[in-house]
Amino acid sequence: MVRERTNAIMIMEEDIESLLAEWDRVPNWIKVHVGARRPAHRYEGQLLLDDEGMVFTGRDMKEARPFELEIALDSVTGVGLGFSRGMQTSIDAVFGSGGPVPFIVDFRENGQTRRAFFSTCADNYPAHMNMNNVRWYEMLGEIIAKRERRGPAPQRERVLVLAR
Repeated sequence: MVRERTNAIMIMEEDIESLLAEWDRVPNWIKVHVGARRPAHRYEGQLLLDDEGMVFTGRDMKEARPFELEIALDSVTGVGLGFSRGMQTSIDAVFGSGGPVPFIVDFRENGQTRRAFFSTCADNYPAHMNMNNVRWYEMLGEIIAKRERRGPAPQRERVLVLAR
């Protein structure tokens, strides 16, 4: 059962690193059209949260194809807001400071740690607004904290509790 749903854009950590590495080769006339209007992203779609995890379903804008990312709540190792200090410095130099603060989900996938940055687009609010990102960060943080306090529950006994 879906508990929460929002429009969202997403970029993975490796996509940010690639974007920053390629930025010097982007012509200046293109750079002036990129800015604080929408956060840097590779994927556009919807983010769903249910009893088992999060699912981002949408479109890979780089590859022009459908995209889906499932993140089981049991695989989430942390949540956060913003970028690391080093990455923030690089992003500010490229896109300017004062931009949106994404919420971060760290998770394990196929034995590797991955990091996804989400900027939510709540109804009537553009993606450059922070308040819905903060709400999702707080909601996921509470879910993870409760799970860690009580330990993993058997599959049939898991219940998702949302903060309001």
